Amino acid sequence: MSSMLKSLSIMMIAGSLAFAGGDGDVINYVKRKLSRNPQVAINDTRIEDKLPIPGIKGWSAYVVAVDINLTRGKKTRRVKFEDILFVSSDLITSELVDRKTGRDVRSMIQPKMPKDIYSQEHLLYGKPDAKHKIVLFSDPLCPFCRMSVPDLMKAAREHPDDIALYYYHLPLTTIHPASETLVRVMLLAQKEGKMDIVEKMYQISVDPDLKDEKKILEIVKKETGYSVTPEQLHQQWIDKRLGRDRLTSRKLLVTGTPTVFADGKKDVTREKYKSFIKKK
Repeated sequence: MSSMLKSLSIMMIAGSLAFAGGDGDVINYVKRKLSRNPQVAINDTRIEDKLPIPGIKGWSAYVVAVDINLTRGKKTRRVKFEDILFVSSDLITSELVDRKTGRDVRSMIQPKMPKDIYSQEHLLYGKPDAKHKIVLFSDPLCPFCRMSVPDLMKAAREHPDDIALYYYHLPLTTIHPASETLVRVMLLAQKEGKMDIVEKMYQISVDPDLKDEKKILEIVKKETGYSVTPEQLHQQWIDKRLGRDRLTSRKLLVTGTPTVFADGKKDVTREKYKSFIKKK
């Protein structure tokens, strides 16, 4: 999640507890919080989903979709995001912790998977009818992704009957700006069937803070031999694909990388795929 969206989210849910009596109270609560900021004009707020919380009685997780116009200086932009509020029969809160385990309940929430999550355009490795399906949200410059994603890719590539890997791009550009250029390179390479280039983006040596696209592409060419022009990276289909991936991440409340879903359920270990591989 970008720093701007984080600040909006915190602003929206500021104030630990409020009284609730029904779904309408949740929407009114959100609108009151948003309306306190003079930079915000509300277009729409709605309850996107209402989910049970595993093992916790009396509380539900409300996924609230927010659509606003945000004005900063002379510029106004439209911003859409989702957030979670925890609601009981009487209370609304933004944070809920399991007293026995100390675990943040937010990490336990499992939104419904979109119907088109297993689309062909996102299939990186494996067969569509593989026994198990992995959905991955990743950034090639995320240190944690670099430690785990190459092994996951290798497993799906070598065991196509057991694992189908569906890859979603989530470049965290506020943390490492260079990632979006690498992600665009990955998309182009994948379309051309150059899967080795896709995997090499996880080993490439580039300063994460580098913003000069031409310099990044020079490094890509030097280290991988793959030559790409800025014009190729900014084709309309690539822009649309990144937009769709970001939208899917919001629907699934994905804010960090790598985030892994194994057979439709969030895998906090990121290693469940290992149990899907047949032992010889």
